[in-house]
Amino acid sequence: MKKTKLIFAVLVIALSTLSFSSCSNYKPTEKDLPIETLTELQNAFPKATYVELTETATYAVKNENGKVIGTVLLSSPYSDEIIGFNGPTPLQIALDAEGKIIEVRVLANDETPNFLNRVIKAGFLDSWNGLTAEEALKKEVDAVSGATYSSNAIQNSLKARLSNIQ
Repeated sequence: MKKTKLIFAVLVIALSTLSFSSCSNYKPTEKDLPIETLTELQNAFPKATYVELTETATYAVKNENGKVIGTVLLSSPYSDEIIGFNGPTPLQIALDAEGKIIEVRVLANDETPNFLNRVIKAGFLDSWNGLTAEEALKKEVDAVSGATYSSNAIQNSLKARLSNIQ
């Protein structure tokens, strides 16, 4: 376990210094990392040991043998212009090895916690689980009552990112 934590610590430091050349004005920050802790990544990928940046806001998730077991997509910078109630609502989208969505997480944002919690408790983020990117792009999900701005921002951010898979 100590070796895994060391690998993760080195990865976090390395990722925080990367520049994203395909978005000339884009500068990564701590919130741009695909995960906050290895434990959180392992919620979606139990066998994950590290991630590798493969292109702008796209990370290959690998197991201890170096085999790709999934992908993590960040909605930023693709969705930075999509505004919820208090600004952008960046997402982390986890895809399994077959390209199906297994988890959508909201990253650090300025949304009102009360409204965002309504969206999460309603299961809104699970609406795309099990779908391919193509299927998710076609799916329209009703906004959560009382949290329409946040719901719409999440749905539009997800679609903005999924439409930019290379």
